This record gives sequence, structure tokens and C-alpha cells, in this order.
Amino acid sequence: MEDEPLSTEHGKALTRTERLLLREVRSSDLPVLERMWRDPVTRRYLGGPVSDEVVAERRVGDHTGGLMVVRSFGEAVGWCHLGRYRTGDLELSYVFLPEWWGRGYAREAGAAAIGLAFDQFPDAPRLIAVTQEANARSVRLLEALGMVRVDTFEEFDARQVMYAIDRP
Repeated sequence: MEDEPLSTEHGKALTRTERLLLREVRSSDLPVLERMWRDPVTRRYLGGPVSDEVVAERRVGDHTGGLMVVRSFGEAVGWCHLGRYRTGDLELSYVFLPEWWGRGYAREAGAAAIGLAFDQFPDAPRLIAVTQEANARSVRLLEALGMVRVDTFEEFDARQVMYAIDRP
């Protein structure tokens, strides 16, 4: 499939893969985002479910900072975000709904997000991602995406690992 942006009835897509669209977040995505914020399985390595107060703040906030990952007919499977880490590095973060785990969607979306990151941020020499070392699924995903471990550190009472991939 082509790599160029497209528009669909599901919203403006920034990129697509064989099975997925990575598109702008819309207000109608709020129920799925709230589920991701509250789900204890999804949030296991992210500090646990978000409090009602934080959900209320996020509900009225700007939801345009990420990309909804949807199957080609519109069903949301996850969310990716490209932003700046506290070091200034470009960072990829992501959350996928548990019922879609193990189907390759995170890997497919992650690969597309890496390409999109380097296209949209031409000043970025590399892209990083941080996860808890105990999150074996995320560690395997980052390695499968070609990222390499560049740092380990303690934060949020847990061992964190930073992975990076250089601009091609």
C-alpha cells in the first residue's frame, strides 16, 4: 500500500499499513481512550489505572497529541504518540487494548509510527522508547522494531529501559 496520507470516513489518516490506519485522534475516540486510561491490564506497567480526577482533566483536555490505531474498517486497537522526552529526544509511546495483543498490530503500527516520526520530525537524529524492564512484551516489541537498548534507570519504583533507533 502507499505511504501517503489519505482521508477516510474514519478521520484523516497520517499513515496506513496493510491492516491499519494511524489517524488523528477525534473527540469520538474519548470512550476508547478512557478505557485505556482505566484498564488495569493495559496500565499494569504504566502506574496502574488513572484516577477519576485525572480522567476528568484529560476528558476536557486536548486529545490531538496522539494517533489512534484503527483496523481498516474503523475499530480502534490502540494509540501511539510521538513527542519529546525530557532529554529532548523524539519519543514513541503506545498503548494497545488487551483483546488485540498477540496479533501483530502493535508491531505493524510501531513500524509505521517510526517511519512517520522521521518524516514529521526531520531534526530528530533518533527515536527513543521507554518501558519497564519487567514489561517483557514491550521489550520484545521494541527489539522487533529494530530498536536497541541504550540505557537503564530506576524511576517510578521500577527498573526502566530506554531503547533507541537512529534515523535511517
